[in-house]
Amino acid sequence: MGAGLGFLRGGPLGAVIGGTIEHFLGKKLQKKLQESLPGIIHQGEFITSLVVILTRVAMESGAVTAKQVAVIHNFFMKNLGYGSPDLQSLDRLIDEVQSKKPDINQFVKEYKKSCQNNYNLLLLALCYQINLVENALGEDTQSLIKKIGLELGLSYEQHNEIRIKYSLEPFITPYHILGLSSGASNDEIKRAYRKLASQCHPDRVAMEDENTVHAAHLKFLKVQSAFQELEKVRKL
Repeated sequence: MGAGLGFLRGGPLGAVIGGTIEHFLGKKLQKKLQESLPGIIHQGEFITSLVVILTRVAMESGAVTAKQVAVIHNFFMKNLGYGSPDLQSLDRLIDEVQSKKPDINQFVKEYKKSCQNNYNLLLLALCYQINLVENALGEDTQSLIKKIGLELGLSYEQHNEIRIKYSLEPFITPYHILGLSSGASNDEIKRAYRKLASQCHPDRVAMEDENTVHAAHLKFLKVQSAFQELEKVRKL
């Protein structure tokens, strides 16, 4: 079964995932996957994690629809030559994910590990496709996709390239909020944060009217959130 099964055998999806991996480890499917997407070291885990992630992203806006399932089907049919029996195995996994709602974070890590970072942009593009097909790209969904992009180690510029491809407004990045370029040093980030946090701190306008105090509070939270995000990304 390979050395990469790891956590996939355990947890609420264990039995279904085990069956899915066994199905997709057949020599014919392995060969097709290797030809279409070379460089994947744990093929069963790659496929399983991909399906789980896309299903969970689709679920962010409600029940998974037939159109969204078709996005998954089309990817596997066009790129990997999957037929009806193979798609049925995917459907069982999709149904189980909807029922059990597993945490997505570990599957993103497993995806990243199994493809050795070769297909991170592919995953991000599919995450957008599976929601745009139903015009279901709300704030919560976009926040989840942004989180996935960061977990994959993609830069804000790489992420925004995908968004522009789908005619979406680029994310306002933490760098923009702090008035910096993405090439700013860690010290520059810290200095910019301290300066802005001081300038827009609500205490500076405590004697002003309620609207002014509220606006200052919102701006302070925005600056604080931007710095906290960069703390995680840059490990400040």
